Amino acid sequence: MNNTFRALAGRDFRYYFFGQIVSLIGTWVQQVALSWIAYRITGSALILGLVAFSGQIPMLVATPLGGFLADQYSKRNILLSTQVVEMLIAIMLSVIAWHQGFSPWILITASAVLGLSGAMEMPSRQAFITEIIHDRSVLSNAIALNSLTFNSARLVGPAVAGLTLAVFNESTCFAINAASYIAAIYTLLAIHTVKPIRIRAAGSFFEALTYLRQFQPARWLVTTVAVTSICVSPFMTFMPVYAKDIFSGGPDLLGTLLGASGSGALAASIYLANRKTLKGLGNRIVLACLVGGIASVAFAYNIFLTLALPLLFISGGTFIMIVTSCNILLQSLVPEHLRGRVMAIYTMSFIGMLPLGSLVYGSLAHHIGSVKPVFVIAGVLSLSYGYILIKVMPDLRQNAQQALGGNNSS
Repeated sequence: MNNTFRALAGRDFRYYFFGQIVSLIGTWVQQVALSWIAYRITGSALILGLVAFSGQIPMLVATPLGGFLADQYSKRNILLSTQVVEMLIAIMLSVIAWHQGFSPWILITASAVLGLSGAMEMPSRQAFITEIIHDRSVLSNAIALNSLTFNSARLVGPAVAGLTLAVFNESTCFAINAASYIAAIYTLLAIHTVKPIRIRAAGSFFEALTYLRQFQPARWLVTTVAVTSICVSPFMTFMPVYAKDIFSGGPDLLGTLLGASGSGALAASIYLANRKTLKGLGNRIVLACLVGGIASVAFAYNIFLTLALPLLFISGGTFIMIVTSCNILLQSLVPEHLRGRVMAIYTMSFIGMLPLGSLVYGSLAHHIGSVKPVFVIAGVLSLSYGYILIKVMPDLRQNAQQALGGNNSS
């Protein structure tokens, strides 16, 4: 097995990997269609921000419940349940699109329901990896490959969405997503976890918070993901504005822009999948904060598509470099009995911070009359946080080495 894909030697993880790629491509097709429809029918950056906010805010407020469920019940059954719910929503959206029945409130409501389902799903998705990996030496590779599934879909999905919107219609995008869930459901049913599900006495979510408060490296990893998510939020929210108003394109160009970002994310995932040690990940997180900040500032007032694409490539790559490296380090450090709840907090930081950024940046762009200044603000924030990490990194590295038994260096 090639070094990049060595975790795929395990049957269960291999099934999960390919099922998730198919499903996540469909999810990205749907996400692009939703954002395009929102901007097409309203022409409002504020509505774009509200749709993104409604889909992401459940990750901030409901993920603790998802983490609790992940530590108490079968993670596979939780994933199966949420996949079925999301497939039914995709079917409903396809019907609404066919009848041209979308309104801002329908878009916002659908995004909110999907976000709630995601809040129940994500902690189990993150923690499930440890149950389907038989060889713990490939755990970091499996986590990187799990990121690779997301970013492969992030690359392919927008391109498929752009082509589908240009050649067919919006309803077809949602139908593609509904069909993609069949692969995820089938592979989840075929998986047998390496250990029996162990029902524990209910643990408090505050137990995980106490762990983060007392263990400095884990606390900084979660904080880094939260700050990075806020900094990347404009790229997630305002690409339809750049595609339509700044670069004078349509849904196919939107797919190209998102695909450029996805290419960078995919490249970062492949790089991390090839690594066999935790050594140096901390330095790469710091560097990614600095480079990502520069890319955001440079993108803000750029009017040339040929420059926008490499900047989006850099932005996508640095974002995934940070959040996946933090995931690898966190899962290597966290105690098993806290895994679901700690990964719930990670999910809140990763996805749950995006709605705050979407809402704040959307309101700011609405009042300023332009989305460009928000990219500068996000870039400066990323640069500033990278500088702070440089200062605290020596202490974090020492504490992490002690927790890992001195075998690795972050």
